Amino acid sequence: MPQVVEFPCPLGTAYGYYYPPANAECVSSESAPPLLVKAHGGPTGATSNGFNPSIQYFTSRGFAVLDVDYGRSPAPLPSSEPEPTNPGP
Repeated sequence: MPQVVEFPCPLGTAYGYYYPPANAECVSSESAPPLLVKAHGGPTGATSNGFNPSIQYFTSRGFAVLDVDYGRSPAPLPSSEPEPTNPGP
């Protein structure tokens, strides 16, 4: 499971999912593993924490992946719309 992360950006706070490397045999000589940063392409390209084979490909090869989701929280936000009422039969 990814870790939910947040960090400051010019418009406030950006959110994303951090996937650590998943292969203990792949190690880095640096203090941290190599990191790939993925940014979505707009509302229709928003990220989720569902299965993504490209993320699994890189984490299984020793890379960490940050899947950034600008402008919204990865957790569902409460709606400001009132709940619809059932008018009955």
